[in-house]
Amino acid sequence: MPQPKTPSMTYRFFVVDDDKHYARLLSYRIEKDKEHEVQVFTSGEEAIDGLDGHEPDLIFLDIMMPGIGGMETLRRLKLMRPDLPIIMISAQGTIDVAVECMRGGADDYITKGQDDLVKLDSMLKRYKERIRLAREVESLRGEVAQKYGLDEIVGDSAAMEEVYQLIQKTLRGNLTVAIQGESGTGKELVARAIHFNSAPRSGEEGPGPFVVVNCAAIPKELMESEFFGHEKGSFTGAHSRHIGKFEQADGGTIFLDEIGELDLGLQAKLLRALQNREITRVGGHETIRFQCRVISATNKDIMQMVGAGTFREDLYYRLFQFPVQLPPLRARDKDVLVLAHEFLKRYLAEHSTFKGKRFSAEATRAIATYAWPGNVRELKNAVERAILIADSDVIEVKDLMLDGPSAVAPWAERLRKGAAAPSPGQPGPSGDGIGPVGAPEAAVPELVSVEASASGSTEEAAASHAPEAIVPLEDLKRQAVEHAYEACEGNVDRAAGELGIGRATMYRLLKKYEITE
Repeated sequence: MPQPKTPSMTYRFFVVDDDKHYARLLSYRIEKDKEHEVQVFTSGEEAIDGLDGHEPDLIFLDIMMPGIGGMETLRRLKLMRPDLPIIMISAQGTIDVAVECMRGGADDYITKGQDDLVKLDSMLKRYKERIRLAREVESLRGEVAQKYGLDEIVGDSAAMEEVYQLIQKTLRGNLTVAIQGESGTGKELVARAIHFNSAPRSGEEGPGPFVVVNCAAIPKELMESEFFGHEKGSFTGAHSRHIGKFEQADGGTIFLDEIGELDLGLQAKLLRALQNREITRVGGHETIRFQCRVISATNKDIMQMVGAGTFREDLYYRLFQFPVQLPPLRARDKDVLVLAHEFLKRYLAEHSTFKGKRFSAEATRAIATYAWPGNVRELKNAVERAILIADSDVIEVKDLMLDGPSAVAPWAERLRKGAAAPSPGQPGPSGDGIGPVGAPEAAVPELVSVEASASGSTEEAAASHAPEAIVPLEDLKRQAVEHAYEACEGNVDRAAGELGIGRATMYRLLKKYEITE
């Protein structure tokens, strides 16, 4: 079976030499390979100017030239392009000249003569491989940056604008970041965005490794070994040395997910490691230093845990240097539909079989008015599932499985019972930010009913919700906010709780719709 061909790659070379005959000979030898492009310059000044319009992969530079000379040209080129490989050319084959070139920053050295062209072939092969690997690394880095860039976090609501601003500010320094939010709000996505958009550390080309530790998934007795590593024979089953997560994250970022699940004993050891930036493997004596950004995440109320004595206060202040609060989906206004269409587009792009699928008007309305207690994760799952379930190109409400006998438990069951949606950042009793929190009955799952009450007429409400009628989402939102505000007798905090949105969002909507006391 024939092997697939590797895509061709073009390599660009500069030849800088005032000896036109030798420059022509050298460029002719290089251009024998169709992948090679050569540009000839007769002076250092011309070569430096040439960098403005072209980016060479390798430069052959003569030492003895009029004007600024080869060594000075080498110095200036290295200042402009530190990673650009430069091979010096000289008629003198002495060791002293070669040493001087290498000290000046040259990557290699050839002598004009009978053997230089023979050496040239092996040299080109070696440097082409180096260039190819560098391009692959740069390409992968670009893909990763694009995949985990800020643009990947979809949404332009006021609540998300605040998040974007906070993320940008985290990139200014290396403070310990704590991301809070309900389950499914995208905490790991934000952590990756912070990591992959951070400036490389001194001497590094990229952001380094991104190491994830799920504190809820690792048994308590193995957590210390996972964090700090262990030596061979340190405990039963330790058949070899194990490098811990902090060592693995050296030079990059360690992401401590579900940090609220740590027991107090390990919290003390983690605090010491973060304070001193050093660890000791289980069963070992060597002190190992590490340097990495620390990002933690939780859906629990850590301050409540501190008050209850289940989370160390000193560790809280160490981890929560820079808190980032992620809003629940119900507090993100128009982002719900934007995200739904984005998930639809992405899935169709990856699965051409379903090309042409789209939401019906009723499905769009259902998506906009549903409470989404599972947040962005639940929305993504619902959209992708509906694509598979829909028998035609039009995705209907029933395909979303948001309520009724075909709904996915436990969400529909909780909504049918009228479970109150928690306030932004306030977790439910299970710690997942979903269960009842003692607030009045939820208004978000009953958003359509709220509008009916506000209209003052059952018949009008029924007519407005007939399948053929489409009510603008903005009208629904305005009526829901107005009704909640009046029903709560002007109590903004209570009205926000009823709607399942944040206090700041409630104030913004009141101002937007000119609903005053």
